[in-house]
Amino acid sequence: MSFVVALGIAVVLVPVARRVGLATDLVDRPSDPALAIHARPVSVLGGAAVVAATLVASALVGDGLPGSIVAATTIAFAAGLADDIRQLTPLVRLILLTGAGVVLAAGGVEVEPLGALAGVATVALTLACANATNLLDGQNGLAGGLAAIGGAALATTAPGGSGIRSLGFALAGAGVGFLIWNLPGRIFLGNGGAYAVGTLLAALTASVSTVNGWLGLLAAGACLGVLAFEMLFTVARRLGSGASLTSGDRLHSYDIVATRTGSRLRSTGILCGAGAIAGALGYAASRVSFTKAAVLAGVLALGGLVAGVQLWPGRARADTFGGDPR
Repeated sequence: MSFVVALGIAVVLVPVARRVGLATDLVDRPSDPALAIHARPVSVLGGAAVVAATLVASALVGDGLPGSIVAATTIAFAAGLADDIRQLTPLVRLILLTGAGVVLAAGGVEVEPLGALAGVATVALTLACANATNLLDGQNGLAGGLAAIGGAALATTAPGGSGIRSLGFALAGAGVGFLIWNLPGRIFLGNGGAYAVGTLLAALTASVSTVNGWLGLLAAGACLGVLAFEMLFTVARRLGSGASLTSGDRLHSYDIVATRTGSRLRSTGILCGAGAIAGALGYAASRVSFTKAAVLAGVLALGGLVAGVQLWPGRARADTFGGDPR
């Protein structure tokens, strides 16, 4: 039910957010030809609609939403929105997103199986999910699609009737509602939306691990396999080339896939398909013994390694893609 409610709210709020963004000049302007692949200013308030739809639907349909999740998501969104308005330094972004993770941990939303390291792990998880979602938010339909898939997959790994399921399916519904407007390139998540959605995914992952222990953590990690891959791939290639970890580029995995397939839409479909496979493996892992789940996770990791090797040689040619739509 939370999926349907969130979808309905998002379908209404996303076009409103688009108009507000255009009216207030909260837009992404194609000022850098090397990075921008859209031709006109586009509202960056899509994330506000996604977050609002997710939280409202979850609160209305679920058993209540922890205040720490609401607060952490709000902090992450505010950090990204400030970055959209006036670019923040990497250190300031790090501090603000760390604060979001601290709020989650302080409110009891922790990676509980890690015991004494649960709080630190929660902060690290928040930073990783927020930045990974932001890295993937460079192509129409990709970040929103993977967020919807990830939310639904994480929901299926949790026990029936739990608040985790309600929040996960609400995120999935809001993501689908956003895609209706995002796929044609009429609105973007923005940094605020990307950071907030990533924080929600981190909260869901931590919550699943609290309920199902190490098995839940393993299953939840599998559900977010594509996010983990993009983060590791980006860090590895930037360190390997001596580039700054915080610099922007058009050498992401989806850029390379777009170059090779000749279409950004195909690239989005391929990566979302990979996300669905990862989510299915995560669901399967949550229903078997820990040993079998570890095998499934190993298969997923091996697949990611093979994909990384296949994509690595083409990274230098990714910026030659000249497609029109994001």
